Amino acid sequence: MTRITEEFKLKNLPWIETMTITSKEPIVVEDVNNDMERELAFYKQALEAAKLGKKLVEKADVPFWKPDDYFAEMVKSDEHMAKINKKLANEKAAIKAAEDAKRQRQLKKFGKKVQIEKQLERQKQKTETLEKIKLLKRKRKSGEDLTVDDNFDIALEKADTKRAKKDKDKPTKSLKRVMKDKKYGSGGKKGRFAKSNTAESSAELGGYNKMKGKPIFKGKGRKSFKK
Repeated sequence: MTRITEEFKLKNLPWIETMTITSKEPIVVEDVNNDMERELAFYKQALEAAKLGKKLVEKADVPFWKPDDYFAEMVKSDEHMAKINKKLANEKAAIKAAEDAKRQRQLKKFGKKVQIEKQLERQKQKTETLEKIKLLKRKRKSGEDLTVDDNFDIALEKADTKRAKKDKDKPTKSLKRVMKDKKYGSGGKKGRFAKSNTAESSAELGGYNKMKGKPIFKGKGRKSFKK
C-alpha cells in the first residue's frame, strides 16, 4: 500500500495547486472531554493555517480578496429556496396558531372557573339569607328578640321603608270622590245599556239555549195532522 501510494502521490507541484498546510505543532489537549478546551485548540490551529495560507497565496501572485462585483452562484436553486421559505413560514404560522389556541383554552378555563366561583358565592349568599329569614320567622313566633345581624337588619329596614314609601305613593281617593262613587257607581254601563253585549260577551258561547224564548207545547196543545 505504501508503494502504491507513493506511485500516485502528487510530487513536485507548486503549493497553489494543492493548498496543503500542515500545522507546525500538534494539538495538545489535557482533557479531551472538555469541549471548550478542545474547540479552542482547533480554533488556534485553523487561525494559524489561515494566516500562513494568506501569505502563500499572495506569494503565488494569486488574488486573495474577491472583487466587489463578484457574484457567487448558490448551491441551491431559487425554486428550492422558495419552497424552503414557504415551509418555514407555514411551520411558523402553525406554531403561532397552536399558541393562540392554547391561550384561548387557558382563558376559557379561567373564565369558566370565575363563573363557577361567582355562582357558588351567589348560592352561598342565597342560602345564608334564607337561613336568616327562617330564624326571624322562628323568633317572631316565639316572641324573641328579632335581632339577627346588623347588616341583615339594615337590609330588612330598607326593604320595609321602600315598601311603605311605595304604599304611600299610591293615589288615595278624596271623601267627595268616595261619596260620588257610592251614589253613582264607579263607571261602566248604566240604565238601558247595562245588558248590552260587549266584544267579549259576543265571542262567548257558553250557556247558549236555542229554545230560550220559544213556547213549549205539551199535551192537548199539540196538533196532529191526518192524511
